[in-house]
Amino acid sequence: MPGFSDSIEAFQDAARAARGLDDFGADDYREALGVLCRSLDTEARLTPIGREAVRGLIVDALIARLVLEAGWRRHPEAGEVPIEAPIVIVGLPRSGTTALHHLMSRSPGVQSLEHWLMRTPRPRPPRARWGEDPDFREAADRLESVYARSPAMRAIHEIEADLPDECWNLFAQCFAHSGWPANVDVPGYAAWWLECDMEPAYRRHRRAVQLIGLGAPPGGPGTTPPRWLFKDSTHLFALDALLATYPDARIVQTHRDPAQVLPSVCSLCWSSRAPLNETDDRKVFGRATLDLWQRGMDDFLRVRKQDEARHPERYLDLPFARFTADPIAAIREIHERFDLPWNGETEQTMRRFRAERPPGRHGGHRYGLEEWDLEADEIEARFAPYLRRFDVAREGAS
Repeated sequence: MPGFSDSIEAFQDAARAARGLDDFGADDYREALGVLCRSLDTEARLTPIGREAVRGLIVDALIARLVLEAGWRRHPEAGEVPIEAPIVIVGLPRSGTTALHHLMSRSPGVQSLEHWLMRTPRPRPPRARWGEDPDFREAADRLESVYARSPAMRAIHEIEADLPDECWNLFAQCFAHSGWPANVDVPGYAAWWLECDMEPAYRRHRRAVQLIGLGAPPGGPGTTPPRWLFKDSTHLFALDALLATYPDARIVQTHRDPAQVLPSVCSLCWSSRAPLNETDDRKVFGRATLDLWQRGMDDFLRVRKQDEARHPERYLDLPFARFTADPIAAIREIHERFDLPWNGETEQTMRRFRAERPPGRHGGHRYGLEEWDLEADEIEARFAPYLRRFDVAREGAS
């Protein structure tokens, strides 16, 4: 089988054939794709399932580019869609960001990026028609195949086609996001990505949001489009690019003890990573994960400090313990801080959603530090500036 680097044109041909489209837009993705493919060829040791899955992910990202470009050709008026003061949830992974995102997305005052629409961006159809859309059904089937391959993943981090998902699904069109080193051993690519210019990825993110926002508002025809709600831990690495693209963004930063976060991150990644890689060392992966997220937090704090001196009103900090103790109260605080409407109906909608999807409904998640060659004291020392800055509570070593 040809290597990944030798298959780039074949990947593009497969994407063209899948959609009958041929315009990938700007070529700003080519460098990232080339670096990724070289790293896959020289560093990754993939299983047959892994090679097939990775090739599929590359083609899917190229298809998304084609679909987005075609959507803009059909709807040039998307460029007039406003994105005013979007709310961005960011924090270390496993710090409550997904639960907050899903629950807050029930608010009629916000609209989110649903998983299936990020995979194939187009003006959002009325929700009643989603079930008949081939792209929606394909997205749902794809997720089921992921859970079949990695059964433990559903209990750790559930994704549904009709629920909001993380922004990396749009960054994937530029092949610039943290998902690649999370799933396959590509240290060369990871080093390149940490230093790359993320502004092209954020500009494409905005183009996708505008196209999706051209469609039906979540509240139905005739309603006022609500504020946008985004979420991704990848934003830690590129706050400067995010603010260049969305200069009036409002940031909700979640906070949790990194000694709890990091083994949970490793466990989550391993659930999807294990079937894809022939050989992998948990301890090597644990050390790489520590390095990666320390870098992300350091980068974020540096840019936040500079920006906060000018725009202190932009940021709201949410400790993990406060959110888990009373998520509705925490979300009400966000609404009040960022001028979102709040009433009894909004609260009841969120309570119903939470009751229908209680935490742990797909099973528990057990994880510890030792299997990943991590120690609580070292983590505390390496994240000391973060822990001091936000007075993050120590939850205890596991």
